[in-house]
Order: sequence, then structure tokens, then C-alpha cells
Amino acid sequence: MPKRNKERVLRLETQLQQLLDNAEVIQASYPEDACLLLIDHEKVLCYLPGTSIDLNIQVGAPISTLQGTVTLQALQSGQFEQEEKDSRKFGVPYISTASPIKENGRVIGVLSSIVSNRRIDMLRSEAEELTAISQELAATTEHMASVSNVIAKDLQELADESTLLKNEIRTIEHVLSKIKDTAIKSRILGLNASIEAARSGEHGRGFMVVANEIKKMADSSKDAVEGFEPQLKEMMKNMEKAIETIQQISAHSEEQSVIVEEFHQSFDHIVHTASELSKNANL
Repeated sequence: MPKRNKERVLRLETQLQQLLDNAEVIQASYPEDACLLLIDHEKVLCYLPGTSIDLNIQVGAPISTLQGTVTLQALQSGQFEQEEKDSRKFGVPYISTASPIKENGRVIGVLSSIVSNRRIDMLRSEAEELTAISQELAATTEHMASVSNVIAKDLQELADESTLLKNEIRTIEHVLSKIKDTAIKSRILGLNASIEAARSGEHGRGFMVVANEIKKMADSSKDAVEGFEPQLKEMMKNMEKAIETIQQISAHSEEQSVIVEEFHQSFDHIVHTASELSKNANL
């Protein structure tokens, strides 16, 4: 073999040897449980099993035993390869990565790691659960906000109707006041008519009967109005109290609607954050 080629082979072997010599240090640098694999174009040069992940690969085994793995794919493609697997094979989820080792653009080997994905998988699961819970809470608060808005609207309509009723009661009070005033004037008119009838003697007897009836009707109207006035005033008092209560409830309802809407926006933000967390937990 020419001297130049021998030097190149030596350099290639030196690069792989450096990785081989530092394999345990490289394995220890992973924050999660990992196993490490180093190959060239012929065989397995190094294999370090993890605590929970062991591929049972023998050092010196031909690379044909690695069919279907990212390690062999990286050796053939010369590109970085990666895949994620669930826990069915080793009892824990894991991520396999394979990095081709090159010299002057030529692939001379592959360094692969199989790393436990337990924490990321757990994070992903919890993020998905958080997303589901947040979406449910967001839907609930949205419904609460909708109901609160309907209640606030109904209360406002009730307050408006109560105000109209209050105005109608005031109109009735005004009418009754006029009736009472007319009754008083009618009684005075009847009294004057009685006096004139008495002065007329026998000729005013018929007129006296009419005058007395006018006084009776005036007294009856006045008594009826005075009897109804306390009830009307009590009704007005209760109506004003009811309107005040409705307005207070309406104000509280509107305040609650604002708070519920803020809750809804917060849950929307949580849903978005949880979704992003779940998305980022996926490769």
C-alpha cells in the first residue's frame, strides 16, 4: 500500500479510536439514560448499554445486524438521522440519533445514541392533558359569560319595565289627585247649592235633593281616593325599592360578566400555551 494511503487509513482509524477512547465520557454527558453505539463500514466498534435501555449488541458484530436502524441509514445516507419510538420495545420511550463521521466528505463510521425519552413523553402527556382540561374550562367560562350576558340583558329589560310601571303609577297618582280635587270642589258646589235651595223654600226642595246627591257623590269619591292613596304610595315605595335592587343586581351581573370574560381570555391563553408546550414536546 502506498505511503499516502497508509497515512490516510491511520488518520481514519485515529478519529474512530478517539471516539472509542472517549465513549464512556460521551455517554455520561447525556442528561438522560442512554446507550451508545459506534460502527465503521464493517462492524460494531463499541457498544455501551444504558441502565434501562439495552439493545444487546455485541462488539465486533457485523453491521448487517443493524438493518432497519437509523445507524445503518446514517452510514448509507451520510446524513444525520433521528427517530422516536414508544415504550413497547424496551419499556421506556426513547429517541435514536445517528451522526455520520466523515473524513474529507467520505463517511467512515457512525456514532449513535439511544436516549430515554421518559421525561419528554411525560411532559407531552401532561401537556395534552392540560390542553384538554383548559379547553373544557375555556368552554365552561365561555358558556358562563354567555349566560351572564343574557341575565344582564334580562335584568336591564326588567329594570326598564319596572321604570315604566313606576311612571304609570305616578300617572295614576296624578289622576287620583285630580279626582280628589274635583270631589272637594263638587262638595263645595253641592253645599252652596243646598244653601241656595234652603233659601228658595218650597220651590228649592227638588234642587235640595240634587244638591245632597252631589255632596254624597263628592264625599264618596273623596273617600275612595283617600282609601286607595296609602296602597298606591306603598306600591310606589315597593316599586322604587325593587327598581333599586334590580339595578344593583344588574350592576353586579355586568361586573361578573367582565370577570368571567377575563377568565375566559386567561383560559384561552392557557390552552394556547399548553398546545405550544405539547407541540414543542414532539420531534
